[in-house]
Order: sequence, then C-alpha cells, then structure tokens
Amino acid sequence: MSAAVFAALIGLLVFLAIIVVFLIIRNINHKHGNKTFNREFRRVSEMQAPGSDSIRRSGKHKQPEKYEGKGRMVSFGILIAGILGTLTVKLWTLQILASDDYAQMAAENMTSKAAVAAIRGRILDRNGEEIVGNRPSLVVRGKKSVAEDSSVVHRLSLVLGIPKSVIRRKLLDDTQGVQADREIAHDVDMRAVAFIKEHPNLFPGASVETRTLRSYPHGSLAAHVLGYTGPVTEDDLKRTDGLIKYQSGDIIGKDGVELAFESVLQGTRGTRTYKVDVNGQPTALLSEEDPISGSDVCLTLDLKIQKATDKILKQAIASSHDRGFPDANAGALVCIDIEDGGILAASSYPTYNPDDFTGGISTELWEQLTNKDSAYPLTNRVIAGLYPAASTFKAFTSLAGLERGIVQKDTEHTCSGEWFPYEEGKWGQRCWTYPDGHGKLGLEEAINHSCDVFFYNIGRDFYDIWDALPKDAKVDELQDYLRSWGFGSLTGIDIPGELAGRVPDEKWKKATFVDTPEEALWQPGDMSNMCIGQGDILITPLQLAYGFAGIAGKQLVTPHLFNRVIDENGEVVVAHELAFPQTKPAFKPENIARVEDGLRRVVIRNGSFDVLPVEVAGKTGTAEVKAAKADFSWFVGYAPLDKPKYCVACLVEQAGMGSSAAILGVLHTFASIYDTDIGEIQVSEGAHER
Repeated sequence: MSAAVFAALIGLLVFLAIIVVFLIIRNINHKHGNKTFNREFRRVSEMQAPGSDSIRRSGKHKQPEKYEGKGRMVSFGILIAGILGTLTVKLWTLQILASDDYAQMAAENMTSKAAVAAIRGRILDRNGEEIVGNRPSLVVRGKKSVAEDSSVVHRLSLVLGIPKSVIRRKLLDDTQGVQADREIAHDVDMRAVAFIKEHPNLFPGASVETRTLRSYPHGSLAAHVLGYTGPVTEDDLKRTDGLIKYQSGDIIGKDGVELAFESVLQGTRGTRTYKVDVNGQPTALLSEEDPISGSDVCLTLDLKIQKATDKILKQAIASSHDRGFPDANAGALVCIDIEDGGILAASSYPTYNPDDFTGGISTELWEQLTNKDSAYPLTNRVIAGLYPAASTFKAFTSLAGLERGIVQKDTEHTCSGEWFPYEEGKWGQRCWTYPDGHGKLGLEEAINHSCDVFFYNIGRDFYDIWDALPKDAKVDELQDYLRSWGFGSLTGIDIPGELAGRVPDEKWKKATFVDTPEEALWQPGDMSNMCIGQGDILITPLQLAYGFAGIAGKQLVTPHLFNRVIDENGEVVVAHELAFPQTKPAFKPENIARVEDGLRRVVIRNGSFDVLPVEVAGKTGTAEVKAAKADFSWFVGYAPLDKPKYCVACLVEQAGMGSSAAILGVLHTFASIYDTDIGEIQVSEGAHER
C-alpha cells in the first residue's frame, strides 16, 4: 500500500472518530435538555397559574428555533471535525511519512551536484591507427541571460576578440538546450582565461572550464564516413528511444560513424557533489564519481588507402578541367574488400572538415555547406549520390539474359549504329557509336565494346515476355533479377544516410506519372534503356561496388564499416561478424565466367592497367543525364582476377566518358593498394577545384 493511500485512510479514520465523539456528546446533551424542559413544564402545569395557555403557546413557537440551532451546531461540529482531521493527517504525513523526503531535500539544499563529461571514445582504422582523437580545450561558457547585459557582452568581446553580435547570437542559441550554458568560445588562450577568472565580478553569468574536444589529425580525411559531433539539442533531450539519457551541454554524434556508434563512443558521465553556502556557491568537495570513458571503435578503413583515395579523387576531378570539362566539380570513390564486405576507403567530393563543427558551427559556414553553388559538401555521394548506372550496368543485364536463356552461347547481334526493335521507324534507338556500328558480335565482345544494340535486344526480349503475360499476372523478371543484386534497395551499410536508388517498373511509372496518363505506359524503350543503365534507373557508387564485388566473389556480402570495439586495455570487446543479404542472386558459374571474360577484355583493350602487377577486370560507363549537363564518368574494377580481393568504383560528375576521369580514379587506387609508383594524376596549374 502506498504512503498516499495509507495517509488517506488515517485521515478518514480520524474524521470518523471525531464525528462519533461529537454525536455521543450531542446525544447526551439532548437527553439532558429534554429532562429539564419536561420537569419545568410539569411544575408550571401543576401550578395552574393564570396565563398558562400563553406559556404553552409560547413554548410551541420556540421549538423550531431550538431545532435550527441544533442543525447549525451539527454543521459546525462536522466542519471542526474535518479541519482537525485534515490537520492531523497533514501533521502525520509531514512528520512520519515524508520525513525522509524532507530530510533529503534539506540535505540537497546544502549540496550541489555537477556532471563530469566522459571522454569520448576514439575512432581508429583497421590497423589501430587513430583517425579521430580527443584534445583538452579551455572553453568560455555563458548563461542565456548574459545576452541581455550589454556591458558584459562588450567586455567578453574585448577579452575574447569576438564580435559582440557573434557572442550575443551564441548566447541566444536555443539548439543547445533551453537551460544549458552556451559555449561562447573554445580553445581560448591563457591570458583571456586568467583575466576572466581573476575578475568574476566583471563577467557575471560567464564561466571557464576545461573540456575534451574532438581532434582530427588528418583534417578532412574520410569526413563523410566519420561524420561530426555537436552540442545536444532540445530534440535530442526529448528523445526516449535511445540508450543514453542526455543532459544539456552534452556533445553527441550527429552524422556518420559518430552517430552510428554513439552508444559505444559516448561513455558514462561522472558526478561531483559539493557542499554549498546560502548563496549556492561551492565550499567543499564532498564526493566524486569518476566518469567512464567511451570505448574505441576500429573501422574497416585502411588509413593508407583512404589517404590515397581522398587525394586521387580531387586530382581526377581537377584533371577533367584540363580536358575541357570545367563543370566537373563532384564525385565519389569507394574501395571494398570482396572477401568480407569491409569498406577500405570511401571518398566523397566536395568535402568538409569535421573540426569546423567542434563547439558549434556558424550560420554562415552551415549555409555554405548546404547550398547548390558549393555542390553540397555535406552529401556523402558514396551512399547518397543517385546516378544513372550507364554501361557498368551491362554486366548485370548480361547475367539476367543468360539466366533467363535469352542469351545463348551462340547468340549474336549485328550493330549498324541504329536499332529498331519491331519495324523501321518505330521505337528506334541508337548505339553510342552512331552513325558507325560494331558489326556482328556476341556477348563477350558486346561487353568489351559496350555495344548498346546488343543490350537493346535483351531488353526487347524481356519486354515481349512481360507483355505476353495476362494483365493480372505480370511478372517483372528483369527488374526482380536486378534487385536480387542489391539495386533499388539499401545495401545495409552501418552508417546513416544511405539511399536505395531505383529500379523502375510499370507500377512505379504509373504512380509517378499519375497526372499524365500518356507518359505512364510501360513501353519497350523503358526496358531497353534500363538494359544499358539509362532511363529511370538510379544507383549509388556503393551499390555498384557491392554488385561487382558479388560478381567477383561469386556471392554478395553485406558491406560494413564496423570492425571491432576495443577497451582501454586494447582488448577486443565486440568484433564484426560476416553478414549476407537475405536476397541472393541466382547464377550459374559458367554464366559468371562469360561476363567476367567480357570485363577482362575491357581492361586489356584499354591498356591503362598494364602498369599494375595484377590483372584487373572492369567496366566503363558514360551516363547521360536529362538536364543540360555533361556526361558523368563511371569506372568499376576488381583485382586480382584469379583471386579477387579488392573492388573499386569511381564516379565523376560532368567529366565525360568513363574511360577518362573515372578510370584514372580506379587505376591510381589499385596502384596505391599494390604500392606501384605510376606517378600522380597530371593536373595543370590552371586546373581548378570546386
């Protein structure tokens, strides 16, 4: 039984007891009054004095007044009983039931507790090399009310060398929590700190403390993978779905690995209990509970390869300007371990420096990082850049045709540069070599020369199979097969922000063009365009690397960045376990071999990879976009061919053909992996990066 219920019962019993006592006393008084009245009345009657009738009449008139007085007495008694009962219960509650609570409150008024932030766990590469660490920093903080005191703001501006408008804006920033002290400046020099501490009366509401901030020894290296940290916001404080209960002033992960592994990196805050005076000022440290540092997270990234890909991607983009593509300003480069799905490197350009977010980012810089003119540097193009797959997709439509029996051992098609699937002049399409053609060729050479016409025919045959089915029994064989390779869905990589891409079909088209019925019909051109990686198909660079790694390794392995968690002693606490997707593509070994032969021929014909000590298989892609932009450059390859270990995919926006910028990205990445010196990508002094 709870204390509140028990107190209520006690109160009720006291009230009833008072009522009972009151009724007993009233009954005794009532009997005593009746006897007196009867005795006096008999005496008067016996005397038979003159005017006895008037006495009787006057007695009858006085009785109602007597009863009315008795009613008031009853009401008054009940009121008194209620008041006494309430007071009794209140006194009993205060002195008996709540004595411990009030004693605790009194003790708390004499003490003050302060949270001690835990040191955030480090982020390391697969070899234990530090990518993100921690460093001490002197931080000046202030209460929100300081913004209303212009003299204090002015003095802070003079001491810290920060404009008054900036200080006021930081103090009024509610994103850090309504009750939190705002961070005004970090990495404050010792002279400013000493002055503020020595003159506390000049800076009421401001304080100086030592905090541990994130350090980035490699600058912007792998920024999109790592993410960044920032002060906890009001929305974060209200969240109830996490394992951690945040407090105002906490620094938490906001994106990338910092967010994905927040529960491991955050640690557990400590507590210091101080004795305080009547003004709330601490006078002595009573007890201290040390914080528990967060655990270190080792990623699958290889620092050596990651450094190379960050540099290579920038150079590949810059080299495009020399070749007449001045609008080439963005791209992605990813390297995946074929055996276990670990991401060895993931570069996205343009990029940013996570250190800019330390202590909070300015409004001006945030706007710069999130606008179109700067090409959205915060976007991780490896997992969130959506592009037409272009001719790289022909490896998967080849497998689809082989598995369905559309492509046989002796299947050949003649390319004249143009293609009409049914009759001259209807649904016509062109090969990329138009007005020339490739002549007659089979599958392997169609992959080698990237002949569009050969794959248009595969698309037409899939369309005819689909079109012949009853309306209520349509089966999207081609799309379902492509989806089994991971396209059109999330790969499952363990950082936030991944997009699924799109594999179009009739259902999607109807839903998309619901207001324009003439465009909502699923046509032969939709299928043939999809077979060359154009039309409405959209993929991410990670999906392409994931799919080609599946071809190379003869199975799909879920990509991941997590490698292991280690404690302060360097012992492994948790390690990654190999994972596979639920949907697995069907293929015959001989069909994979035919596609792989075509991919090998692509690299041999190009000749660029002859400088490497290993044999490479790969595919170019030149993606046409609907907007008035130059083509996007694709290349994807894996090596060594006899026992594939590494798969690399590169995309450079508006850089022209796949055999130009993107192939350089993949070639130089393999050179870095195999420690082969082939020099750097040549970029003229006039080439610029954006």
